[in-house]
Amino acid sequence: MKNRRDFIKNSLLLAGALSIGEHAYPTPPMPHADLDDDEYWKMIRAQFPLNRNKTFLNNGTMGPSPYPVLNEVYQDMLHVESNGRYGGNEEDAIKALARLTGTKDSEITLTRNVTEGINISCWGLPLKAGDEVIMSTHEHVGNAAPWLNRAKLHGIIVKAIPLGKTAQETLDIIKKAITKSTKVIALPHIPCTIGQILPIKEICSLAREKGIFSFVDGAHPLGMIKLDIKEIGCDLYAGCCHKWLLGPKGTGFLFVSENFRNTLQAYYGGGGFDSGWDMLSQPPTLKGYVDNGHRYYYGTQNASLFLGITKAVEFHEQIGVDKIEKRVKALAAYLQENLIKLSPNIDMLTPTEAISRGAQIGFKIKDKEMTELQKLCNEKQITTRYVAENNINCLRISTHIYNNHKEIDSFLEITDKFLRA
Repeated sequence: MKNRRDFIKNSLLLAGALSIGEHAYPTPPMPHADLDDDEYWKMIRAQFPLNRNKTFLNNGTMGPSPYPVLNEVYQDMLHVESNGRYGGNEEDAIKALARLTGTKDSEITLTRNVTEGINISCWGLPLKAGDEVIMSTHEHVGNAAPWLNRAKLHGIIVKAIPLGKTAQETLDIIKKAITKSTKVIALPHIPCTIGQILPIKEICSLAREKGIFSFVDGAHPLGMIKLDIKEIGCDLYAGCCHKWLLGPKGTGFLFVSENFRNTLQAYYGGGGFDSGWDMLSQPPTLKGYVDNGHRYYYGTQNASLFLGITKAVEFHEQIGVDKIEKRVKALAAYLQENLIKLSPNIDMLTPTEAISRGAQIGFKIKDKEMTELQKLCNEKQITTRYVAENNINCLRISTHIYNNHKEIDSFLEITDKFLRA
């Protein structure tokens, strides 16, 4: 009985402490732009609930959300549960994403992750047996699996090409891979493996010249680098909100060019995707599809997460997209340059040319097992990503705005000791 009373008492206290209008977490003030560099980024770091005893260098897998995003989601979820509210927030999220990506509101579809956007694109394209899809040997399972599955079921042909050491070399490899049967180029903007920025604008221009569909797996660019999808000129672009944008987990988007909307077939239907339906006519009919991105998503979703997307976009805009890109790239360049200096046994997989380097560095060490280095990092509370995909077997390091040079130096010190062992 005592345990039951304590449980009820604590529940009531919690409900009182977390009433609507109060923040679940205290949000530190944002820094002024005129602060010196070190102090500015220290204050940005304070915006995150990341454990101060850990160094997180794996943003490429999952980006921790800052307090403003967490509080926005919490407050809205509490409002939903307190008032029985249904839906909402999606239009604001769409507008925010369109603003940040240089697209139109009507071209944005909200998804739960990049993989969902890839599947919508893969299965909705008009392809037949024998049609070729050009991909790379650096694919994440989320991009590889849908196309391979369609190859298995429908007989399309997947061609995997290597990536070059430079943007031009990669472009040349793609040109040589194109045949009369090539119908789709489906490549990552920034591969999950080594963080190489592909010359995606030039790739999509090439596809357009050849009458080939262009799909881009954009899991990593949004929140890392300035992203203008219209300038890229692709037909389809699947993006992520819970990596570099630092938004709520389980959020993403799909861009479908307005000129491509009637080419990409919608196969899953639900509330909001149609332009009219009637179950009383004989036979029952579906009039058609809405003329915007809502034709590709449907059903009840967590509206509070949509609000978190909006807040994540605003958080990035408040800091400045250009400022974020400059910071994360500078940290990655610092890491790469100092790794190369450590030893000639460092096999640097990420290109060193600036236009091909983002905020992720992938490398191997000659005659060393990289899982052992990752193990040493784990012991020192440093989180990294081992890349096993396609037998690449490298270590990938991600640098975002909550990271600093001291953390990178700690990683370099561990790597140096590992080299000498």
